[in-house]
Amino acid sequence: MGRRGPVPRPTKLRLVEGARVDRVNQNEPIPGAMPPEAPENIAPEVRVIWDYTVGELEQMGIASSADRDSLICYCEAVVAHRKASALLAKSDVLILGIHGKPVRNPALAVQRDAAGVIRAFAQEFGLTPSGRTRIEVRSNDGEGDNPFAGGVEAFT
Repeated sequence: MGRRGPVPRPTKLRLVEGARVDRVNQNEPIPGAMPPEAPENIAPEVRVIWDYTVGELEQMGIASSADRDSLICYCEAVVAHRKASALLAKSDVLILGIHGKPVRNPALAVQRDAAGVIRAFAQEFGLTPSGRTRIEVRSNDGEGDNPFAGGVEAFT
């Protein structure tokens, strides 16, 4: 079972909104700004999804090397969903089982499970409209423009 309640807001945003300094994680890890690199052993169709997704995340300013493994899961789920969907397009939803009676096509379960993984990771990465509402990206055009630039220490 997953965590209950709303998704936590970023620490720096909570501080700007007036949260008490003693009630926030002062040692929150900050991921590197480098975009993730694809592992060498991924399938070519996964690599296509990877390149597209990382490109979108870079354009939004939220690509991080810390997200590499989660991105792999997301990309593999997209490929599995596409393959299951293609298989379902060529076959029926109900197929004959081992006893000769109609049963649900197993590709439906693969498609459904992959869709759940895609939805969960897409929400986390801001790849859905509602997921993007939870992410705030500020430009680094000027030193004084970014109230988060000083880190947590600036609020203590």
